[in-house]
Amino acid sequence: MTILDRQQQSPGRRPPRPDTSSRAGPARSSVKRRRLVLIIALALCGAIPACTLPFGSGGGEPSGAGFADSVLLHDLSDGQLLTHPAMMPVDQGVREMVPSTGNKSTPRGAAPNVNGVVPAGTQPGRGATAPAASRSLVRMTLRQAIADAMRHNLSIKIQAYIPAISEARVIAAEAAFDPAFVGGIQYQHLDQPTPYPQTLGAPSPIGINNEDQVNSQVGVKTLLPTGGTVSLTGSDNYQDFHTSASLPPDINPSHTADLGLELKQPLLRGFGPRVNKAGIYIARRNERIARSAFRAEVIKIVSRVERVYLQLTLAAADRRFERQLVRQAEKTLRRLKNRLKMDVDSVQVNQARAAVDLAKFNRASARRQVGDLSQTLKALLNDPAIPVGPGPNIRPLSRPMAVPFAFDLDQEIATALRQRGIMRRDRLVVEKAGIRRGVAENALLPKADLIAATDSSGLAPNGSFPGGFQRTMSDPHIGFTVGVDLEIPIGNRAARANLYRRRLQRRQALTQMLKDAQNIARDIASDLVNLTADWRQIRLARRRRQSAAAVLRGLEVQELSGQALNPTFLQLELNAQQDLAQAEIAEARARTGYNIDMVKFERDRGTLLEFDRVAIAPAPVGGK
Repeated sequence: MTILDRQQQSPGRRPPRPDTSSRAGPARSSVKRRRLVLIIALALCGAIPACTLPFGSGGGEPSGAGFADSVLLHDLSDGQLLTHPAMMPVDQGVREMVPSTGNKSTPRGAAPNVNGVVPAGTQPGRGATAPAASRSLVRMTLRQAIADAMRHNLSIKIQAYIPAISEARVIAAEAAFDPAFVGGIQYQHLDQPTPYPQTLGAPSPIGINNEDQVNSQVGVKTLLPTGGTVSLTGSDNYQDFHTSASLPPDINPSHTADLGLELKQPLLRGFGPRVNKAGIYIARRNERIARSAFRAEVIKIVSRVERVYLQLTLAAADRRFERQLVRQAEKTLRRLKNRLKMDVDSVQVNQARAAVDLAKFNRASARRQVGDLSQTLKALLNDPAIPVGPGPNIRPLSRPMAVPFAFDLDQEIATALRQRGIMRRDRLVVEKAGIRRGVAENALLPKADLIAATDSSGLAPNGSFPGGFQRTMSDPHIGFTVGVDLEIPIGNRAARANLYRRRLQRRQALTQMLKDAQNIARDIASDLVNLTADWRQIRLARRRRQSAAAVLRGLEVQELSGQALNPTFLQLELNAQQDLAQAEIAEARARTGYNIDMVKFERDRGTLLEFDRVAIAPAPVGGK
């Protein structure tokens, strides 16, 4: 059991102590703030019936459910205490994208305005009074940035089409078993010589058979899950003999009607739903793989947004600390100029001026870093109200948090193996390989097809079209056919080779799943090691900042007490100012690095969407 700095501890359980080798007592204000957060968390969780903390008494997460504490910390950092926090939905439906007209409209299924962009100079929940292009700054919390990316990011929109495409393929595979209407009509004219029967006593042994025939057929056929084909057909054969060598004239013209039922059923090769519905089974698993890939893309974008946002937060803090250092250095320079020719010479003034120039150079570098990261974040959000390029920059409002949490390595790995999309994909790939192997095993069997058919015929001489079917029912002539077609390939090398290939592919899929499981376990262990190191760096950076602040305050007290501003003392004061700025930057970097590693941990764990309260909306049925 180890302590890391991410989430609040479960109520009623005493949190373990950090490692004593790097123990550093936090400031009194930090302790009060942490206690206040804990009190609010306990009160809020007590007010929500479904609020369950994710870690049990053993430090694990057996059910993988619940992220109320991390959600609460997000809301606290954003200044939003919601009794029932709303999920940020990701619309998976497919629709054509219409060019923006400059007005931000909330798509169907999107989150309420609480997740919208809050421009500078406005209050959350209230609209801006000026176009975005005319503003130089847009204030945004981390949660608002994630919600904005879920609405507008093009990578998510592109990936959202793939599940719908896969669903269409499932429907196409299922349609193979839909019944089909069959029909046809054919006209034939015959004019051919034919011998007369001797019984007719014709003067010439050769006659002429001149007739018109119209053959028509309608019916229904369908493919059975067992692999057989069943068809029900009705046909009519119209004959009109103009000259006949054998047909008595009193039955001309005539309608011969036929009702038939036929079944063709494989008995060995190609028999059974497991073989004939293999395409449907594979298509359904491809659809699940597509949905898992869509979720993975959402996780990827959320992770990138959080990472860039945290880097922008660090750059903004760096710029703020450098600005403070410039003010302190300029203040020192002014004091030295006022005491010039008293106890200060030009060397000391130039020394202070050089410190001012160095601080301004660092401030300019920090300002450039803020601009670059703001452009990167705007490209990820793809919000038409905050275009990339000239226009408003993003000011982050959320600050990186540092709250310890307990973890159990085995439970975290088990959760990752259940939640990671790559493991879902691997399991589905193994299932697909097993289905294909079953089809290949069936292909080894001999081909033996049962053919069974029966029909009822009726002849209507000199009758109309319905007459033949009436005679079929009143005076039927029933016949039937039964047979078996057999085919046994000699050697059957193609089927054996195909089965061998399918078996190897399944073993390969199993090996790939094992490799991915090992990589997940390695990533989780590495993430927890990094988080532990980050937590120690935060504590050490805090101690360094406190020490640097104490040194600077002591030098300021000595100066106020009448300490002569000799070059040595001046250099000490300038170095103390720079050390304090660097210590503050180092602490901010440690906290930012901890939060970035926490995002990576949640991503590797497969629970980043739950951690950030992002819900994937189901795709509309039928792609509507």
